[in-house]
Amino acid sequence: MASEGNAGIPRGRRRGSRARVTGALGLLTLAACAVPVAGGLDENDANRIVVALDHAAIDSTKEADPTVEGKFRVIVARDDATRALGTMRGEDLPRPHAAGVMDTVVKGALVPSAAQEHAELVAGTAGDLARTLEGVDGVLSARVHLNVAAPDPLRFGPTPKTTASVLLEHRGVAPPLTEAAVARLVAGGVPDLALTDVAVVFVSRIEPPIAAEAELRHVGPIAVARASLHLLQASLVGLTLIAAGLAASVLILYGRLRRARHDLEPADGLPGPRG
Repeated sequence: MASEGNAGIPRGRRRGSRARVTGALGLLTLAACAVPVAGGLDENDANRIVVALDHAAIDSTKEADPTVEGKFRVIVARDDATRALGTMRGEDLPRPHAAGVMDTVVKGALVPSAAQEHAELVAGTAGDLARTLEGVDGVLSARVHLNVAAPDPLRFGPTPKTTASVLLEHRGVAPPLTEAAVARLVAGGVPDLALTDVAVVFVSRIEPPIAAEAELRHVGPIAVARASLHLLQASLVGLTLIAAGLAASVLILYGRLRRARHDLEPADGLPGPRG
């Protein structure tokens, strides 16, 4: 006989409910072991962080950021959060983006001055060029400085020469671009800028060695490599849930057998079957 709370519920539906509850508990347990280390990212920034963490032997996952539409976040295991933040800080991730032409327009200025418009155009052009350089594989960061004189109809004599300087930080010993290629790119985006008036400075950042995965982490009496820690934790959670499900099934079966035995026994005070 079923209990009063489950009287109107079919057995198959009750089993499905138990399975869903067990699965939800398992997902919540696994989710509680992961924490976000960066959020509100563009996809390229999220990919850079995932690659950098993978190079440091830190497992990470890129997923949609539930708090910012169209953005991504990167999550790692709780035990790896400190190392992940240290790796990101060492790699200058996520990197700030230089403002482009459309980003430098001052909001609220109904009639901007000619000098203000010129400054915005120069700053936006420098930001766009820096973004283009940072999109090259191997470039960690780029800064572009432009010295462009503002047009002045009252100026007598030749216009001051336009110059530019570029600071390019790259990974490894050899830069991903040559000095001539950087100069052509910058000169092509700035009017009246000659190739010889573009100064390029490269800063090399030595690539950190790949972290060894031999460092052990302990889960109770079990010692495993750091890279295998999450798999072991997930396996232990799964085994615990399976054991709990089996124990519940045994208790349910025992209760049914006991009720069936009680139904087969003769009631007290009634004569048993004659021989």
